[in-house]
Amino acid sequence: SNSACDVVFEGASDEFDQLHHSTVVLLAASWEPLFHEAGVWMPQTSEWLVTSNRLKPGMPETHIKISAISPAGVVRDLPHLASQILMANGGTACPDGGAYLCSQGLGDISGSLWYIDPTLSKATKIGPPQGLVLNSLNDIVIHRASGGTLLFTDPAYGIEVQGFRTNFNASKAVWAVHPDGVGKATSWRKVNECADQPNGILLSPDEKTAYVSDVWNGKWHNNPLVKLQNSVGSERSRVTAYDISTEEVGVAFNNPRVFIDILEEVGASGYPDGIKCDALGNVYAGCGDGVRVYSPSGKYLGRFRVEGGVANLCFGGDDGCTLLMLNETRAYVVYMKVKGAPLL
Repeated sequence: SNSACDVVFEGASDEFDQLHHSTVVLLAASWEPLFHEAGVWMPQTSEWLVTSNRLKPGMPETHIKISAISPAGVVRDLPHLASQILMANGGTACPDGGAYLCSQGLGDISGSLWYIDPTLSKATKIGPPQGLVLNSLNDIVIHRASGGTLLFTDPAYGIEVQGFRTNFNASKAVWAVHPDGVGKATSWRKVNECADQPNGILLSPDEKTAYVSDVWNGKWHNNPLVKLQNSVGSERSRVTAYDISTEEVGVAFNNPRVFIDILEEVGASGYPDGIKCDALGNVYAGCGDGVRVYSPSGKYLGRFRVEGGVANLCFGGDDGCTLLMLNETRAYVVYMKVKGAPLL
């Protein structure tokens, strides 16, 4: 059956209908949860780079697959990348046409940051430097105005919930590293520790606002030996906005405010995982009920309701107007009237 009918366009305002063409296509489907995170548009190969959810969870051989998916729905397995980038997760486009990708680490191997070349042929480890252990890196953006600072989230799902990590960093933080200093431990800097579990990260098109999603439920806690700060009992399903300033030490986050709180929205479900912006600054959040769209002021505009929810999403296509929605076993595209925020 054409499962594109599992997607429903539900506007809550006139602005919502001005964003899309009311057309959705089921791009690809799999019996494995191949379509989970990243979703980085790669201009040289004209594909999205996508990471799977955990395969064989709880087993010693647990792993994640890395794939490329074309606008025609052709899915290409990239085992040469997955064998290096352990438990790959979120990513972002790099100005040279390549991509940065997060690794969540495995066992006592730290989470790490990787660069993938524009042809998806090879992966190069960026860090962390010797002696710095990170948790399970989740998502990453580039702050262009500060010369390309990489900002990434580092929640501790790998050790606190999913059991595939044995060591950890006591801080669940948003980190900054400048590309010039990737090999120097001193230049890997914690920017913010306000979230229970910082998950998605996003910059507004003018780079003056940062958005960080905070995704946690105390019921998930599954490691009696490790209880890191903030993570017991409470539930978090919100996106916090911050003002960005560039100070002497580098990028700083100021003036935190709740941008959206899914727990307080009628009809919303799940948690805001991946978050992206369009060129107008509207914020798109992948949640349990699909992709929810908000104006820059936090007004709810409408949703692409997707059966089973959406983990992450990404604008792409050669015109930048194709919105990829990742639903674990299915990848959908919506044809948009608006482009994604320029990442480069």
